[in-house]
Amino acid sequence: MSVPVASLDSALPPVFVHSGWRCSSTYIWSRFRALAGVRAYYEPWHEHLQTMTHEIIARETPEHTRLRHPGGDRPYLAEFSDLITPQGGVAGYHERFALDGYRLAAEQDDPEQQAYAAGLIDHAQAQGEVPVLACCRTLGKIEWLRRRFGGFHIVLIRDPLQQWLSFYSLRKRPRPTYFEICQYVLMAEFAEADSLRGDLKVPDSRGHGFAGRLAAVRRRLKRAPAKVSFAAFLSIYILSYLQALPEADLVIDVDRLGRDADYRAAVSQAIEAGCGLSLDFSDCRTPEPRETAPPVRYRQMSRRVVERLDTRGALAAPGATALLFGKLARAMVDAPEPPPSAWRTLVSWLRGQRDGMAQAVTRPAPRLG
Repeated sequence: MSVPVASLDSALPPVFVHSGWRCSSTYIWSRFRALAGVRAYYEPWHEHLQTMTHEIIARETPEHTRLRHPGGDRPYLAEFSDLITPQGGVAGYHERFALDGYRLAAEQDDPEQQAYAAGLIDHAQAQGEVPVLACCRTLGKIEWLRRRFGGFHIVLIRDPLQQWLSFYSLRKRPRPTYFEICQYVLMAEFAEADSLRGDLKVPDSRGHGFAGRLAAVRRRLKRAPAKVSFAAFLSIYILSYLQALPEADLVIDVDRLGRDADYRAAVSQAIEAGCGLSLDFSDCRTPEPRETAPPVRYRQMSRRVVERLDTRGALAAPGATALLFGKLARAMVDAPEPPPSAWRTLVSWLRGQRDGMAQAVTRPAPRLG
């Protein structure tokens, strides 16, 4: 099947930044945004674009969200201002883009989504600017985007445990975090996750619209145990990166970016070689690892997820996915294991007593005389 490519300005090819949530994508986006001659769209697949207004754009700033994002009081979505329709919403955007079709095969047709992305790219190019699209919802459709728009594709990856703990730390808010809920929804986008989804009792939310999908999993999994949340997250992490990494022009390890000056320089050089833009990462700092974690048997759970997804072979294969295996392995080596429960301690003690008694019974009697 031949896929039509949008007729766009080849002199200003687009840049795509793909990542999961809480993976430093806002920081990387802000570095592109700081450059003259660049129009850096923030989260161009976000559902709020369906009802966006100029008033909302002005209100939504990093200071307002308190998510530890860079940017101060400059609105995240200022680059969309020219695209707001009189009725509200960004021209060409449909709410289903946010999670439906998170995973798109290269040959799949989605004319509306293609026209929307082409509109963003064309709008930037028409003003002589390089379009940069940075989003947490595109790891599953990099090849789809490349086939239609070309461009330079950057994938961000982070320590999976620290990334999930960032989700979990936000539970102090009045209700379960958006980031956790989205992982449950996205499990339905991967047939490979069906078995694990059944184990975790995650409902298939497809066909209910965006709000309906969130509501379906929230009803069932509100305040779900940490082990359920971690398993759902890890399944999406593994399946998304298995698809994304082979398609990336550049993979950035955001943990290393914050602590290794030589690596920062190498990444800057690679970006400049790939798309002609020179980014300054001198202020990048890796957040300190979270010292506390809910009591989950992380290593045991990660093995279970890998087995249920049947991805052991793919993770062990050489090539682009080797970094994924390395991130997962290192995270699990460092993962805190919860202390045994009182019941486990009692069972262990009883077994020790039983084994000791058995040895005493079978020990040969001493000889007399």
